[in-house]
Amino acid sequence: MDYEFWFEGNKPAARLDEEHSLIGNWLTDEIGDDLKHLRALITTAELLQSGGLRDYRWQGKETILQMTQHEVDISSNALMFDEDLDLEDESLTLHDYDLTAGCGLEDFIELMQAWKEFIAS
Repeated sequence: MDYEFWFEGNKPAARLDEEHSLIGNWLTDEIGDDLKHLRALITTAELLQSGGLRDYRWQGKETILQMTQHEVDISSNALMFDEDLDLEDESLTLHDYDLTAGCGLEDFIELMQAWKEFIAS
């Protein structure tokens, strides 16, 4: 998973490759520079990885984070609240509309650790 971090003024921002762009938006908009929340998510992910938890779900302002012992999915709240969501081109998937993104739990933990180091610097 390719990513880039930078600051826009005092606000940290993240950009990930096209397939994972919603994860970058999630880091930027939902987590931002909230180290306390980030540390709690890292701890939860590590508990999942070690088998101490089976799954975890967190409802953000714009997205829903779902983690299992093996994978992570982030979905736009638009999927949950817009029953009339009309995908204009039926050949495109939810990933194409930046409405959902996922990755392995280990990759997600590494990304969150990198984000923590970036915003703490």
